[in-house]
This record gives sequence, structure tokens and C-alpha cells, in this order.
Amino acid sequence: MEVELMGISMSLTWLLSMITLGFSVLYVAYECWSRTYWWRRGVPYEPSLPIIGNPLFTSKIPENFVEWNKKYGKVYGTYSFRDPVLVVGDPEMLRHLLVKSFNSFHNRVSFPQIPEELAGMVSLLEGERWKEVRNVLTPSFSGAKMKQMSHLVNNSADSLVKHIGIMQKEKGHTEFQNLFGSFVMDTVGSCAFGIDIDSQSDPKSPFVTNAKKAFQFDLTNPLFILGTLIPILGKVLTYFRIAMFIPADTLDFFRDVNKKTIALRKSSSSGPNSKRVDFLQLLLDAQKQENIDKESKPEEEEEDDDDIHADLDKHHDVQYHSRGLGKKATLTDNEVFAQGLIFFTAGSETTTTLLGFIAYSLATNPEAQEKLIDEIDRVTPSRDSVGYKSVATMPYLDQVVCETLRIFPPAAVSNRMCNETFVHNGLMIEKGTQVFIPVYTIHRDPDYWPEPEKFVPERFTKEAKAKQHPLAWQPFGAGPRNCIGMRFALMETKMAVVRVFQNYRLETNAQTEIPPKFNRTGFLTPPNGITLTAVPRTDKVAY
Repeated sequence: MEVELMGISMSLTWLLSMITLGFSVLYVAYECWSRTYWWRRGVPYEPSLPIIGNPLFTSKIPENFVEWNKKYGKVYGTYSFRDPVLVVGDPEMLRHLLVKSFNSFHNRVSFPQIPEELAGMVSLLEGERWKEVRNVLTPSFSGAKMKQMSHLVNNSADSLVKHIGIMQKEKGHTEFQNLFGSFVMDTVGSCAFGIDIDSQSDPKSPFVTNAKKAFQFDLTNPLFILGTLIPILGKVLTYFRIAMFIPADTLDFFRDVNKKTIALRKSSSSGPNSKRVDFLQLLLDAQKQENIDKESKPEEEEEDDDDIHADLDKHHDVQYHSRGLGKKATLTDNEVFAQGLIFFTAGSETTTTLLGFIAYSLATNPEAQEKLIDEIDRVTPSRDSVGYKSVATMPYLDQVVCETLRIFPPAAVSNRMCNETFVHNGLMIEKGTQVFIPVYTIHRDPDYWPEPEKFVPERFTKEAKAKQHPLAWQPFGAGPRNCIGMRFALMETKMAVVRVFQNYRLETNAQTEIPPKFNRTGFLTPPNGITLTAVPRTDKVAY
């Protein structure tokens, strides 16, 4: 069959072949252009694969970042699927990006598979709306608010201590990851939604099963990969509630719980005992304009001079959120739900991981364990002496937690999106470029931490911290967009640690995995758990 094109007669087969060849040439040219992005800028980089690029989130994390750091240095390029990514492991450069020039990097990297229910999370919001919501939420995480919620954490720790003894007696060893996970679930359920879950006694409760499902998403899911490669397809899949980060039925469960809990709060909004002090109530209060328009700072928000947690904010410019704002914005109903959900899901996984590695670190470093037990016996000799105030003023406990976070940061990698073209020391970072921060790699870099594999809590004495680069340790992120729940996570963690070591010493056994393995999701959750022996203490000292 002959066809005529621009006065030239040719066969249909020949025409189709020419069209195919033309598209092939264009595609190969595009591939070469996109895959040489960093080469054209003179930046050392990890090459990407043809067509799919570099599926960064499905690679070995954190091992790949450690290897690339050795291979390319502290600043290098790679790709997230087909998108260029600049990996920055230099703390001084990060101080410019995350703090000094924060306005150029104030958003996080987003994905098309984010359902509408999650879009209001403070960790996902962008631009001015993020700033407004963060400003509303910040007072909910003050030291004063933590003190009011600390008794809820202590109540959950009662069950933790009891179930450690039960498991040890029944099995001769204790799998701490599951126990800590149940404790954190109970604590966050109580402090976020005001609901007593008791997952330590009922591990099959709907709260437990749904919370676990929220973290079982498979980043190697072909639909997720396709949705990321083709954003419009990702949005279509999300619209039909397919291949989302959190399964649709889990979102429906938590939305229903949130709706019923709020309705119950509003129906019993009068009376002296009607208002429970928890995160949900603080969010509901923030919705009421009369409660958030006060110009003066309430007296209860004043910080204690000896609060170690308050000191952690000094490098982050936390006043950024309210600067330039008039009245505080109110939260929508969906944003209230979204904050509660992120508190319940993200907060549960990371704190559980941290507690497991603290137990492991102290069991494998008995001298540090004994030093901590001595401080616990002196400062918090009884159950009722454990609270926000006491754990926030215990220096060696803080050093143990900080050193564990250095060696085992729950989130091995964090990210930012470049919002406007930025130049640092001759390196241009174009608008739309993703920036990844290899937290695990920085925390184990011998340039900043001599003998980085060793567990040395004394690295975090007041004198030692004064000599460190402030961004060489950033398990909660850095700059104004650091983790808003840091204080709650530290309170929850420290109270659990104190209650455990008031009652037990921890030892390794034949089932203990040394060193522990990590998940491949970017979170360091040990897939095989943390199995130790809990030895009841018979030597409590009364001071």
C-alpha cells in the first residue's frame, strides 16, 4: 500500500518504520539527556538504570548510601526513579539548606499516591499552609503539655513492665520489639485519640492490626512503581484507592474512630471532668478561634531551665513558623484527622524502633547499663517519681538515648524539595530538584564521630555537644521543619526506659541477633526483632 507524504510517495510499511525510528531516536536522546543530568553539571553521581531510572526507595537503605558516600564523597548526585536527586551529607552545607536558607527548601518530596485523607498531615503540607498549621500545632508539644500527658504514658508503662515479666517467665527470653510496639500503641492511642487500647493484653485488637497494616506497604509493588514513574497514573490509582501508602480500609477505620471520638467529646463538652488532656483535645481546642487568638503567651508555656528537651530546639529556628503571621489559622476537620493519624502511625513505628535499639545497646554494653541504673535509682526511685519533669532532667539517660539515635536513627534518610534555584559554593541546585539527607551515613561518619560503631553515651555530655557540629546529629531532622513530635517521642521513650530498668537488667542470649539486621524501607526497624533476657532486679537502692 502506497501513501503520499509531502509530495513523496512511499509504502505504508516504510512510513511506519520511519515514524518508529524517529520516536526511538527521540526517546534515546531523552534518555541520554536525563541520565546525564549530573554529569553535565560536573557532579559525581550514581548512574541510573535505563527506562526506570534508579528506584531509590527499593534499594538497600542505608547500606547503599554508606557505599556511595565512600565512593563519591559527602555531596553527590543520583536519581529517584528518573528524577535527579542531590545527596548532601555535609553538615555545614546542610545548615545552609535546612536552616539559613530554609525558604528555598521548605517542602518535602511528595508522591502521587498520597490519598486525600493524608494530604493535611503537617509533614506533607507545603508553603504557607504548612507554616500556618505548624504554628497552630506547636503549642500542643510544649513542655507544659507533655507534663499534663505524662501520667498517661506512665499508665501504659505499668502494663509494659508486667508483660516483660510474663514473657520472660513463659519463654525464658523476651522479644522486646513486639512488647515495645504494644506499649507505644497503647501510649499513642491514649495520648492521641484518648482511647484505652490495651494492645499488650489484646494484640489482635482492631487498633493494633490496622496500625500494623499502615506500615506494611510494599515499595516494590509494581503499581506503586508505575504510579511514581507516571504521576497521572499514580493519581488515578489513588482516586480508585489502589496502591496507596496506607490501605483504604485502614484509613476508613481510623477516620471512623476519629469521627466518633470527636462527636463524643463535643457531646460531653461541659462539666468539670469533661475535658481529657490529650492530643486530640488540644487539636479541637485549636479549632476554636477564641482559644488561639490570645496574643500573650500563657504562663504554663514557659520552659524549665533544666529541661534537656528544650535545649534541642536551639539550632532549628523554631520561631520561624509564627514569624510574619497575624492570627493563627484554624484547622479543618480533615487536618485534625490527618494530624491524629500521623501521630498514631509514624510516631508508633519510629519510637518502637528506638526503644528496641536502646534495649539492645544497653544489653550489649553492661557498663553503660549499670551507670544508667544508678542514675535511675537516684532520680526516679519509684513508679510515681517518673514523669516528664524527672526524665527531662536526667543527663545520662539523655546521653544514652542520643547515642542510640546516633547509631540507629529510626529514619535512615530524610528529604527536602528545592523550591527556588539555589547556589552554594558554586553548586547550583535547580528548582524542583530533590535533596536527600543520609542521616544514618552522617551519624556514622568518622570525620564527626571517632570510632563511630562504638556505643559511647559520653559523646553527648554538655561539654562534648558544644564541640560537635549541630547538624552532625539530626535524628529528628533539622531546621524549622524538624519533627514536631520530638518532645513527646523523647518523653515516651525515656519514661519507658526508666520503668523497665527500675525493674530489670537486660542481657543478651543465644537468640540475640548481633549485629541486628535492618528493614529495606528506609526505616531501621529490625525485621527479626530484639530478643534479650530480662533479669528481675533484687538490688533496688533507696536514696
